[in-house]
Amino acid sequence: MASGAVPPFRSDRLEAMADALDKAGIAALPDGEHRLSLAGATVLVVKKSGTVEHIGYALFSEEQRTLTGAVIGNFLERYSLEANLPVQREKTLDVQLLEDGVSFPRGGDLNSLLKLSREPGLPLRLSQMGGRKYLLEWGSFAMVFPSDAELLLGRGQAENDRRLPEELAAAPAPTTPPLPSSETLTRRPDGLLEEQLGWYYLPGLNANRYFTALPDGSLQAVDTPAHPSETMANMLAGLVEPGAITVQIKRSVYGLHQDYFTISLQALSGYARQFGCTPYWGLIAQDEELLEGELILRNEAAGFNHVLRLQVPYTVLAAKEGCIQARLTPFVPTHSLKYLFEETRQ
Repeated sequence: MASGAVPPFRSDRLEAMADALDKAGIAALPDGEHRLSLAGATVLVVKKSGTVEHIGYALFSEEQRTLTGAVIGNFLERYSLEANLPVQREKTLDVQLLEDGVSFPRGGDLNSLLKLSREPGLPLRLSQMGGRKYLLEWGSFAMVFPSDAELLLGRGQAENDRRLPEELAAAPAPTTPPLPSSETLTRRPDGLLEEQLGWYYLPGLNANRYFTALPDGSLQAVDTPAHPSETMANMLAGLVEPGAITVQIKRSVYGLHQDYFTISLQALSGYARQFGCTPYWGLIAQDEELLEGELILRNEAAGFNHVLRLQVPYTVLAAKEGCIQARLTPFVPTHSLKYLFEETRQ
């Protein structure tokens, strides 16, 4: 597949599941949600922008989906369906469950999910256990599974490494978020208005956005060489157009290898929005020519972070044209992030 091309399936696993169902029929579906019948059960297929994003049992109502979130809801639906499909397996289901760290403290087994979906009104609860595991409670049933990106997304490390550059390149342009209310902003000593949206790991690594007040009282996102770090934060949030800025990425992949690829800065912002990652930006250092910053794309639900160290020349920001350099460590588990910070700051 050419760089930037739209993949027909979001993962090899989904493609294998489609093979066991009706691959040609599923691939031909238009964008949207589709419900297929399989042995008396309903299978949900979700296709967005030409890519099949999800195949699984239709287990949850819209309200329950809001509670589980897309990542966990998709995992549970896909995982339970895959167990009942004639796909090629190297291990028995019991061994796979053991290796995946999936257990059922009470009330049944993996097949219970489909049975429970046919009993409306049962209370559903999802909670995190120390940030490393999830606990799903549905009526008298309980299921525990790790907060592990490979398990939840259905893609192993080698597949993630293979797909990530193409997914970054093909990411759609982000939708510009609405301007906040001025009453929710904090005025800084330099006169800028700051929307404080939380920080991650360090107070200086945050999702904040920056504005100025115009004479008519309206707000304008900061986009000026006089405030390069704040402008960069707004670009990453999709508030400011990045123009023709590109990002040359040096990536650390499995086995201590490295590779290189280039994407647009807009694609980096669009990827974060498309895959539910919150961009946290923090300034590390700056001199007369460039600023150096840390960007973390955090996917809280799937338990991983893409960590990027960016070097941004002021001239590139001002002209909105040219290349910035980035060092990427992808798919860092949330619980391992603090150790990565300790290594990179030595």
